[in-house]
Amino acid sequence: MLQTLRAPIHLPRANTDPVSSPHAALAVFSLALRRPLCEEMLVLMLDNQLRGVGLMSFDAVASCTNNINYAIGLCSSVLDATSLSICTVEPYACDRSNDSNYLETAQDLCKHAGLKLIDWLVVTRGSVINLRDIN
Repeated sequence: MLQTLRAPIHLPRANTDPVSSPHAALAVFSLALRRPLCEEMLVLMLDNQLRGVGLMSFDAVASCTNNINYAIGLCSSVLDATSLSICTVEPYACDRSNDSNYLETAQDLCKHAGLKLIDWLVVTRGSVINLRDIN
């Protein structure tokens, strides 16, 4: 299913349209996802009006905390970035039991850096999970 994921007809324009929902963020991320799916992390940098000001992608080979710190460091070089949305790609079955801990850690790291974590989407084969929806 996600092998054929395509951008929707309406795509938020960089520096113009707000990325105000997980669906809109996924639309942006779908443009940058590598196919076939491979482990990677994408970070969408947003300004104070939730408009996209940058999109980066890197291999997710380090620990979750290291990846988040790396993304925060890159966001700090963009003057307009005040918040971010994260998308991680996990093409193989993973243990989901630590997702809420990862989300909490990411929120804390962002907060200490003066950023706000808007969403964290996880793309797997066959589904998209928003870590904010996990209880």
